[in-house]
Amino acid sequence: MTIWLNSPFDPLPGEGGRPLRYWLLARSLVSQGHEVVWWSSDFHHVRKAKRSLPAVYRADDSPGRGFEVRLVPTQPYATNVGLARWRSHAAYARRFERTAREAGAAGAIPRPDVILVTLPPLGRFDAAARLKAAWGCRVVLDVQDAWPENFQQLLPGPVKRLGPAVLWPLSRIARRAYREADAVSVVSGCYTELVRRAAGLVRRAGPQAEPAVFRLGISLPDVPQAPRGKAATLRLVYVGNLGVSYDIPTMLESVKAMAAAGEPVSLDIAGDGDLRPAVEEAARGSHAAIRFHGYLDDVRLRRLLADCDVGIVPMFSRSWVAVPNKLADYAAAGLAIVSGLEGETASIVAEHACGIGYEPGRRESLAAAIRRYAADRPLVARHAAASRRMAEQVFDAEKIYPAMARWLVTSC
Repeated sequence: MTIWLNSPFDPLPGEGGRPLRYWLLARSLVSQGHEVVWWSSDFHHVRKAKRSLPAVYRADDSPGRGFEVRLVPTQPYATNVGLARWRSHAAYARRFERTAREAGAAGAIPRPDVILVTLPPLGRFDAAARLKAAWGCRVVLDVQDAWPENFQQLLPGPVKRLGPAVLWPLSRIARRAYREADAVSVVSGCYTELVRRAAGLVRRAGPQAEPAVFRLGISLPDVPQAPRGKAATLRLVYVGNLGVSYDIPTMLESVKAMAAAGEPVSLDIAGDGDLRPAVEEAARGSHAAIRFHGYLDDVRLRRLLADCDVGIVPMFSRSWVAVPNKLADYAAAGLAIVSGLEGETASIVAEHACGIGYEPGRRESLAAAIRRYAADRPLVARHAAASRRMAEQVFDAEKIYPAMARWLVTSC
């Protein structure tokens, strides 16, 4: 079969990032004998810069088993929140559809049997549905985040109560996608009920009866990690987006105050985003207690994680993020966890006894969680070992994506 993947946010082969969901899924599909075309953006969402990659190229992860990547010209946007990003996503969807039709008509690309589109961003499902009407292919939706529900937290205080009404046009787009997809997959069990409610689905026979759950998987390092918590200074780490919806200020303030008081903690930060200037300023004023590394490639990121003790998930539960990529990153590296998320992340961490929770927005709550680890290094070691076991049981890409690939080609 010919499978098209449309995901504009994940790292692409050839630019140094670590393989995430769609790169790993593409590998699994190819290994099972399918032809894969990955449509993505020529704009790097995290770095906020044009990608230095050809418009069309072959990603050969292994000889004779590669897949094609096609980049859609995309309008840049400076921040993750704002009209510029919405316009960019809308233009991306239009250009994807137009480019796909032209390439298909010219015979430059095989027409798909299945198109998998991610949500977010919104809008591309409608483009894929029109291609389905023209070509007779199937369209599968993969839900990675709760759009537009998670935007409600970003609305100004007086407007927040009107969130459902303000966001109604976007909710209508999402509901249509949930309802009309030939099949739906989700990265977290908590999104299953969201899909059911939003689509108005009832339990019945057929692929739409239940969304399929395939977690965010990660390739696990082969070499066992070194024992954690042995050094005099407890090394904390944060990797990922430096967005305004994250509890980055609390993390920075907590570590700065603890380090200023002579407590033996440090914080490494790797990533990029809207709050980068605040992170850089904190790093300059922390006397090396906070170190900012920018956006790291896969090799340097793994090396950084291998040198740390505790991974921080500074996120609000109202963000609607269920289980973030960074939790899988930390677990694969064998790090103890400090997390502000409730719900599914808190349940997984508690089940595997590998972390401590804190209340986002409260500096003393985060500091108390960190102090528990700083004062009890055997606890760090126990939680770190349990975290790695959690990765092997919950986030192992070698189990998740072959199963997702098989489901993708048989579910519709």
